[in-house]
Amino acid sequence: MVHRIAYCGSDEKRGLSRAVWPLVVALMLPGCGENIYNELKLMPSPTVYVDGDLDPFNNRSAQQIQAHTQLFYATDRRVAGADDKQAFYTNERGIALRTGVANVKMTPPAQDWASLHRITLAGERDIARTLKVSTVHEIGPMPFSSSDENGMPLPEQVTRKAASIFSKSIDRQLVLSGNRDVFIYVHGYNVDFEYPTLVSKELQHFLGYQGAFISYNWPATPSRLAYFRDLETASATRRNLRKLIEFVSDSTDARRIHLIGYSAGSRLVFEVAYQIALQNQVSGTRRARLGQVILIGSDLDRTYFIQALADGLLEGMDHLSIYMSGSDAALNISRMVFGRNRLGQVAAEGEVSPGIEDLLIAEPRLSLIDSSNAPGVDLGNGHWYFRSSPWTSSDIFVSLLKGLSPATRGLARVPGSALWQFPADYPDRLKSALTAE
Repeated sequence: MVHRIAYCGSDEKRGLSRAVWPLVVALMLPGCGENIYNELKLMPSPTVYVDGDLDPFNNRSAQQIQAHTQLFYATDRRVAGADDKQAFYTNERGIALRTGVANVKMTPPAQDWASLHRITLAGERDIARTLKVSTVHEIGPMPFSSSDENGMPLPEQVTRKAASIFSKSIDRQLVLSGNRDVFIYVHGYNVDFEYPTLVSKELQHFLGYQGAFISYNWPATPSRLAYFRDLETASATRRNLRKLIEFVSDSTDARRIHLIGYSAGSRLVFEVAYQIALQNQVSGTRRARLGQVILIGSDLDRTYFIQALADGLLEGMDHLSIYMSGSDAALNISRMVFGRNRLGQVAAEGEVSPGIEDLLIAEPRLSLIDSSNAPGVDLGNGHWYFRSSPWTSSDIFVSLLKGLSPATRGLARVPGSALWQFPADYPDRLKSALTAE
């Protein structure tokens, strides 16, 4: 139970019958989680940490780090009741956006801070470590929630108190970490509440607990057959994510808000960033302080993306990075489903028209990053490469922590293309870049 607290493609699919197609999708389009949802094997340490080029903890002591390790969450899942199978939140829509703090434990646990530091920076670990959500403490529903689960208005005193506690808790985290950035991770489909919470804790840890981290857990369904249902649900939760971003911008001391969207969740992040950009044009001001927006394994239509660029998508953020891979089997199947190549796939030579290519090359606020050459990118179905590839995770973390451009963090531009790739000597180039900083 949740404890509430108050404290500070193509035409390939035409050859498949309608009866066979759902089975193909179920078998070949694995989701973002696994069958065991409240368990996650700790990802490999990013190369930049293993090589000693960057210490995400900034040489801080255990006491200094432990003071700001809270993982915040925001979810519009329905609160689990006594008769529900789920421990904290169900897989059904809850309408209201509720915030809180999730606690995660590692098994086997680190003996002390020095041990945990070694685990974080280790190239090879002597034993596998797994993460599990242990407790969840809900702060309460946010005041911008349209209603409760039953469609009834939420008591103002409840939402006002929750908003105050949530904003003050974030500000406390920002002060103690010495970093005023807020990071929000948005997961993909086929997961319950716990799994993206674990991924968020993992990302927060490898970011050195800098700033404040929020796991945005929209009500995806832990079923491989729920892909289209989850896509619709992701669209239905756009308002809540946008209002959360606006709330953090208006009610906390955050300097910037970085968004990390994965798979189907990248659609949600994209749509919200698009809405914010259009609202900024109407108001003439930049209300939401979006910093970096990162889309990974994005299942988004490319034409729609180009149209959004023409509408001023990039005016609402500091920078947009799109990570792609030629080994992403999940997006290959999505291309077959929709009949068009996806944004997270690497375009074939000549696929992008010269005019569009020139526009993409000329835009300094846009980075198209091909991870195909990075070790570990093709593990499994090749869709989780931001966790399985130490080079890719290094690039993401260095980008978020240092704000360096692709060229200055070791990537190489493909001649005549808007794409950036990982060269064979990427670790050496990254080391040189950080040394020269």
